Amino acid sequence: MKNEKYSVCWKCFISFGIFILLYIIGILLPIEATPHYHNYMSRIWNWTEILVLLLALYYIIKTKSFHWKQAVIAMLLGTICLVSLLRDPRTADIIITSVCVMVTFYAACRLYELADIENISIHTGITKSIWYFCLGAVIAIPLAFLNILYFSLSHQINIRNILSSAAFALKPAIAEEVIFRFFLLAYACCQLYGKVEKRFFNIYIYTLMIIPHELLHYPDLFIESPGLAVVMCILNGLLFGLPMALLMKRKNLQMAIGMHWFIDFARFVAGF
Repeated sequence: MKNEKYSVCWKCFISFGIFILLYIIGILLPIEATPHYHNYMSRIWNWTEILVLLLALYYIIKTKSFHWKQAVIAMLLGTICLVSLLRDPRTADIIITSVCVMVTFYAACRLYELADIENISIHTGITKSIWYFCLGAVIAIPLAFLNILYFSLSHQINIRNILSSAAFALKPAIAEEVIFRFFLLAYACCQLYGKVEKRFFNIYIYTLMIIPHELLHYPDLFIESPGLAVVMCILNGLLFGLPMALLMKRKNLQMAIGMHWFIDFARFVAGF
C-alpha cells in the first residue's frame, strides 16, 4: 500500500514537471522562432492548452464509453468560446481553445464517473445552473472592483459597450475554468481520491488548480522582472485564483464561471 501511494504521488508530480519544462522552454525560446505568437504568454498558454487537450483525449479513450448529454454540453460550451473570433485575429488559437474546452469538459465528466465521485456541476439543470452562475457573479463584485482599481493605477478608465463586454467575457470565464480547474480537479480526483491522505489530496488539488493557471499570465513579466512576477503570482493566486478554486471544489463549475465572468466583464466594460 505504501509503495502504491508513492507511485501515485510520483505520477502526479510528473504532470507538474512536464508543465514546468514546457514553461521554461517557452521562456528561453526566442519569440521570433514562433512568429505566429505575438508574445510569450500567448505561446505558452496555447502550448499548455494543447498539452491538457492531449491528456484529456487519453482519458476519454481510456474510459471507453460515450455519454451524449455530456457531449452536447461540451459542444455548447466550446461553441460559446468562439464568440471571441469576432474581435480577436488569432483564429487558430481561439479554435484550439474552443476544442480544448469541449474535450476537457467531456473528459472531466467521464473521469468523475470513472472515480465514482459525484459532482454537482454535471447533474445540475438549466435553471439551477443559471442561478449558480448569477450567485458566483454576485460574490465576485468586490473582487471585480479591486481588479478595476488595480488597472486604473496605470490606465485610464474608458467605458465600453456593456453587451459586447458581457459576451466576450464568457470566453475566458468558460475556457479557463473548464480547462485549468474543472478538468484538472477531475484528473486529480481520479488519480488520488482514496489513495492518499486527505491533507495531501487537498494541497495537491489546490496547487494544481491555482499555480499553473497563474504562471500562464506572467511569462513576459518573468523575463522582464522575475521578482515582480513572483509577487504578482502570489497576490493574484490568493485574491482571485483561490476563491475560484474553492468555488470549483466546494460548490460547482457554474459558480466558478460566474465569478470569473463578472471579474472579466467589469474589466472589459472599464476598458482594460
